[in-house]
Amino acid sequence: MKRATLIIYILAILIAAPILAQDTQSDRVTVELTDPSKPVSLALGLVNGSITIDGYDGKTVIVEATSRAKRLSKRQSDKKGGMFRIPVSSSSMTVEERNNVIEIETSSHRRAVDISIKMPRRANLQLSTVNQGNITVNNIEGEIEAENINGSVTLTGISGSVVGHSHNKDIRVVFTEITPNKPMSFASFNGDVDITFPVTFNADVMFQNEQGEVYSDFTIEKIEKPRQVVEKNRGEDGRYRVRIENAYYGKIGKGGPEFKFTNYNGEIYLRKAK
Repeated sequence: MKRATLIIYILAILIAAPILAQDTQSDRVTVELTDPSKPVSLALGLVNGSITIDGYDGKTVIVEATSRAKRLSKRQSDKKGGMFRIPVSSSSMTVEERNNVIEIETSSHRRAVDISIKMPRRANLQLSTVNQGNITVNNIEGEIEAENINGSVTLTGISGSVVGHSHNKDIRVVFTEITPNKPMSFASFNGDVDITFPVTFNADVMFQNEQGEVYSDFTIEKIEKPRQVVEKNRGEDGRYRVRIENAYYGKIGKGGPEFKFTNYNGEIYLRKAK
């Protein structure tokens, strides 16, 4: 190959390579709050993608959405008819704020979109995702509801209350403080439930775990309660079904609001903060 032709060939590769490698696209929005002195409320649900939220000492909410390119099937290729495929992707993100309430919508039903948010620490969150991502929250003071079907839920530095569910992965929560007299619930099906509470933790607790074990740093005083009976009406075959639910009830410290811990295939851990 002649030298000039070789140089042109190399340049063509170098020019084309960044285009082919760029399989993501990020969109960034800064949201001014109606009243920065009040807590923020955020509702965010994804079909495909991850959610990461970090609390910070600021007065604005910074939202960044990164859209992943669609995965090619085995029949598809990066080249067709001698032409290179240009991965065009967009989060199609819409952010709306009204009276400190923020709603975010994306095109996550078409491709995975990863959302990263920096927001004031005082916030109430409603978060959910289904596929191809995890939910991660750090340093937030408020009420959190988090549900993930095929990924994990990890909440650290939390001051407030949590209702958390991760169907096929672990749910892990580390509290710095908990809201007094607020019941909470933590559940998984195929992962571990791993919760760390302050040493001053007081609550009534309920455990249900079909095939895993329960471990606790806290001393738990068992409370005897009658077994709950769940009845179902007669079906078309004339049968009447009665199911008895087994659960362990106890008290930690002085007792208090009920905290529910449920699992099926994983372990349950109650840890004492060090």
